[in-house]
Amino acid sequence: MIRVLLTVFLCIKACACESELPSHIKILAKTIQIYTIRTFRRVLVSAPALLTAFREEGVWDLIFSEDCFYVGSSVEDIQFHIGTENQNDNVRNNRTATDSQSSYRTDVNILQVEAISFLEFAATLNENTYNLPECSALVDALEHCVSDAVVASILLKCFRVILQLATEQTLDSFISLDAITRVLKVACLQAQGLRNSRNLPRPEITIDRDGSRTENIEMTSPEDRTDHTLTCLKLGVNLLKDYVTISSDGRILVLHNAECIECLFNLFEEESLRKLVLEQVLALFRLPPSSARDHAAKLHLCSKYLENFTQANENEKVNSELLIDLLVSMREIIMMDRMYYQNLFRNEGCFLHIISLLNGTFNEATGERLVLNVLETLTLLLEGNNASKAAFRVLVGVGYQTLQSLLLDYYKMLPSERLLDALLNMLVDGKFEINEKTTIKNEDVVVLLLNILQKSSTSLQHYGLVVLQQLLKQSITNRTYSFRAGLLSILLDWFSIEEKDDTVNVIAELIQIIGAHSICGKDIRKIFALLRSEKISAKQKHTSLLLRSLSHMLKEKGPEAFFEFSGHDSGIEIKSPFQWPYNRGLSFSCWLRVENFPENGMMGLFSFSTEDGRGCSAMLSKSALVYEAFQMMTVFMFASTMVAV
Repeated sequence: MIRVLLTVFLCIKACACESELPSHIKILAKTIQIYTIRTFRRVLVSAPALLTAFREEGVWDLIFSEDCFYVGSSVEDIQFHIGTENQNDNVRNNRTATDSQSSYRTDVNILQVEAISFLEFAATLNENTYNLPECSALVDALEHCVSDAVVASILLKCFRVILQLATEQTLDSFISLDAITRVLKVACLQAQGLRNSRNLPRPEITIDRDGSRTENIEMTSPEDRTDHTLTCLKLGVNLLKDYVTISSDGRILVLHNAECIECLFNLFEEESLRKLVLEQVLALFRLPPSSARDHAAKLHLCSKYLENFTQANENEKVNSELLIDLLVSMREIIMMDRMYYQNLFRNEGCFLHIISLLNGTFNEATGERLVLNVLETLTLLLEGNNASKAAFRVLVGVGYQTLQSLLLDYYKMLPSERLLDALLNMLVDGKFEINEKTTIKNEDVVVLLLNILQKSSTSLQHYGLVVLQQLLKQSITNRTYSFRAGLLSILLDWFSIEEKDDTVNVIAELIQIIGAHSICGKDIRKIFALLRSEKISAKQKHTSLLLRSLSHMLKEKGPEAFFEFSGHDSGIEIKSPFQWPYNRGLSFSCWLRVENFPENGMMGLFSFSTEDGRGCSAMLSKSALVYEAFQMMTVFMFASTMVAV
């Protein structure tokens, strides 16, 4: 039967090569093909065991061939021509030909639906223990129909049905065929074609040699083709979603497949798919890395993610909304595992990608939102990570000079209060609040903040300086960070040029606070140089303020050096081996200054223990010092009331 059909179809194809077949012969050929598929299906329904014979005799090769399934699926068969006389512009519309073409196209769709339905039936038979041949035919058909979004959509829907009804067999077939990668590649080709078609002009009317005008008219409008293609693209991404949801190893296989990752980010460029694709990308980031291969795959994923910043920023006008979405999602990724993704993005050069976003031509409506999102993302990337802070300092300079230039270039008139709030968040590595626990964590931002304040409005200057004053008064740590950043020198320079009295007063108070904590010879010389300068001498009030600040510096008493136990890798550590209990004993002494106690629990001072569970530890609360000595499973506790801390 198959041999006879092959002969018939080949004869029809051979005749078609010599001359154009009449419409009724075409319809007859399609009718034979449709009834052939239906007959095959009835045979398989009555005798499912014949599926093996169907495969061996090449049923799929026959049905999904140029002689059957693919006939009429090319772009040339979708198009037809309407001829128009040039002399009187009366349209000679050949309705019969047009209707025949439409009918022929409908018959082609019916044939393809019948073929796909038969394939779906065979792939999901209960007797079918493996459906690799059927899935292979399905993937091959999808790749062949990449330019026909309607047929490709039907094939993708068939894939989803097979995956749901014959899950185990289909998952094995997917892995053997690398089906998901091939589906995503088809989607990428369709997305590229869609982008190209949007840039193409509509076809113009051409004049033939006989003087008539000819225009190519397609069976479907550009809007319909766009809708069909977008539907097909969404079906492709949803098939990926179904696959990784059903398969326990599906998502990890996608993560390790560089071609899949490449395709996902290509599809990300299509705005209507962005949400769906981003959902899958974020799910890949959530996978916990359990091997060196996982870590390498995550690095590649980070690299591809960062490339989107460059692509979105290449146009003459920055796509601010896309960039904002990328930054928001990047923060979501970092929060999954802060230290791990901070290091991963840093190793892939994230700082250069993010800082480069401030170089573009901004959209007025979304420009400041983009700037603030850049600062918020940088804050999270730097939070609690000294290696990242050092790398960022190398890129933008001490005091973040490059970042300062970019920010001032955007805020050509006056920096906003929102910008100041973002910088204060960066200053403390998180959400800024004024209380006794607020600690400066990034000394480079101290310089950046002061330089931005100098270009701000008077009210914003006063607000920023008062906030800084409160931070310095409440913490020795804050004063140490600020002095180390060179705050005193910057304040003295600002003092020498400032004209407004209320601002000068606050600057003088800050000079006094920092100078009383610590001062270097260079800053002392700068103070005396200011006192001798004619500009300052002419302002009696300014001279008095500077002398008063200097006088208070001399009266301040306190430690010149101290150790800060911040709780992050801090404390007393003994590296040399020793046995416990130590016959000679161990002792140490120190003064303690506690700037704030934890709201819940106690503060650990030290802990000495051996591998066999012997040792001692001490903890501190507002009212007591708790000392524990433990030997094996026995714990002895001693508590003494603290008179003063």
